Amino acid sequence: MLTTLRQPRYLGLFGLMLVVATVCGIAGTWQVARFEQKRAANHHLRADDRSAAADISSVLGPAASPTSDGHAQKFRSVTATGSYLPAEQTLLRGQTINNDVGYLVLTPLRTEQGVLLIARGFLRQTGAADSSPQVPAAPTGPVTVTARLQPADRKPDRFGQLPGQQVDSVNPEAQASRLRSPVWPAYAELLTGQPGTSGLQVIPGPDLSNPAGGAEEPQHAAYVVQWYLFGLFALAAPFILAAAERRRDAEEAPRNSTPSPPEESANSRKAARQARKAALNDRLAGRA
Repeated sequence: MLTTLRQPRYLGLFGLMLVVATVCGIAGTWQVARFEQKRAANHHLRADDRSAAADISSVLGPAASPTSDGHAQKFRSVTATGSYLPAEQTLLRGQTINNDVGYLVLTPLRTEQGVLLIARGFLRQTGAADSSPQVPAAPTGPVTVTARLQPADRKPDRFGQLPGQQVDSVNPEAQASRLRSPVWPAYAELLTGQPGTSGLQVIPGPDLSNPAGGAEEPQHAAYVVQWYLFGLFALAAPFILAAAERRRDAEEAPRNSTPSPPEESANSRKAARQARKAALNDRLAGRA
């Protein structure tokens, strides 16, 4: 096999496969990093979901000078005490829960330190998209709520350009401008039984099987194995092809060895007989 592998065409193939194996190794190593990132992200989100509720100011800092935008505290349960501002309520459109299309009811909650945007619940769309549904009233007076944090959005919410009080995104900066008050840079979804959920569908909790989204952890692990196997196959390819070529040559050798033509064999036998006869005649002549 070594003789076959020393041929220029196999040396070129081995060089090409070495490049392919290197690329596969780099891709596999990158997938290892992706797997570790996904596992760490899922672990962090699950830990936040299990953490005990804490005051919003201790989690995100003061509303006027927050220490976090809420992305690192996604799913964390927070508490806040204040009064709802129903006149400033908006409807986040284009939301889907259990295959129903509708709105999240966003009602600002004014606290002593600022405003927390509260998603009180889900309201299914029953009429045309250019009209807003009737929204159950929020409680009046001071309330203390427990809610699940969600990172907000930076894109324009298009308030005033859409029907009724509808918005396209939860944009705390835009809300702060309209409310003329500091607003925490995240919003919170009310948990079951909290003040303000009456008449609305409670927003379901996150799916913690893969809370970070995208490919699941086993899928990333499969990608790691896949890329490294591809690299091993690439390195083995020249040896596999050389062995197959040698087997093929060995099988074809008997078919390529052609027997002597019948005429040639007959002439050889006749010449042999004549030689034996001449030798016999010589011996007989010697005796005479």
